[in-house]
Amino acid sequence: MTAPPPLTPSPKRDEDPRPPALTAPSKILVIQLYRIGDALLTLPTVKELKKKFPQAAVDFLAENPAAEILQGNPSIHRLIVYDKKRAWHFMREIRAQKYDWVIDFLGTPRTAVLTALSGAKVRAGLSRVFHRWAYNYPLTDPQGSFYVAEEKIRLLQPLGIEFHGDVRAEIKIPETSKAFARDFFSQNQIRSPKIILSPVSRRHFNRWPLEKYASLADRLIMELKASILIPWGPGEKEEATQVMSLMKEKPLLAPSTRNLMDLAAFMEGANLFIGNDNGVKHIAAALKVPTFTIYGPHSPVSWTFPDPARHRFIQKSCPCREEAKNEHLCREVSCLNSISSDEVFKHVKDFLTNLIQ
Repeated sequence: MTAPPPLTPSPKRDEDPRPPALTAPSKILVIQLYRIGDALLTLPTVKELKKKFPQAAVDFLAENPAAEILQGNPSIHRLIVYDKKRAWHFMREIRAQKYDWVIDFLGTPRTAVLTALSGAKVRAGLSRVFHRWAYNYPLTDPQGSFYVAEEKIRLLQPLGIEFHGDVRAEIKIPETSKAFARDFFSQNQIRSPKIILSPVSRRHFNRWPLEKYASLADRLIMELKASILIPWGPGEKEEATQVMSLMKEKPLLAPSTRNLMDLAAFMEGANLFIGNDNGVKHIAAALKVPTFTIYGPHSPVSWTFPDPARHRFIQKSCPCREEAKNEHLCREVSCLNSISSDEVFKHVKDFLTNLIQ
């Protein structure tokens, strides 16, 4: 196998001016500890690493719950579920694995230390973070705006990894989760179109008001004869039940799921996802479920799967100062709150018509 050419970055005073020449690795560790969407959008990079180095074992380090959705992925040789309460154990474990390459996509103090102490010949990480001292191959953000899955692949161009257009994540739903979902749907009447409604987000600047979700869901049921399924996870049942209490019609509330694979099984085969910019949206996209996202200040280019025929969004202009918008300091999030349920319904109605044709 031909190795990529040596990297010759411009030397800096606080970096080794001569990083080691690149050779084909046999063991690679990819680090993306948390966020469901971030973990899923790292999977296309893992696939590209396997294409470039088919003989290499590519391991993935992630925390739960993000690690749950990676279980059984065919591109991952070994999924290591990180526990921050056992940090020293994982430092020793990673060093003992003798990785050739460690690629840190997160760049936090924890992941930087794990990378620095890994003993890997190639220790790659984000050049924009304060902890760049941990990396002998600092990775510079590509110029331009890209879907995050593509951006992650382009970050690795200095390591000889090229982008070939594949940004689809893959989820392998186990049969136990599929049976769990089948049992639920056998007891509940479902008609088409089946719509997943996700009104939750851990970030305040991504939350469209619950009363607007209730109004939208009522119209979808009354005018489009849709079945509305509201999923929820730990700490999210209150928002889901509140939407139901504000509605005139009756949606279906998903039962408590054991893990994200159960959630994916409930979503599989849906006609449409409607919701905030959240992890559930990225699960839907990975399952090839069309999505309609209601955005606050986040970039739709970065977080919407690049297929406008099946993945659409609505976003209003943000009047906040640029630094407030970028750092998410806005308290009112007027850009999100100004989106009406009537506007969303009109867009969704047109979208569904095009999808069903």
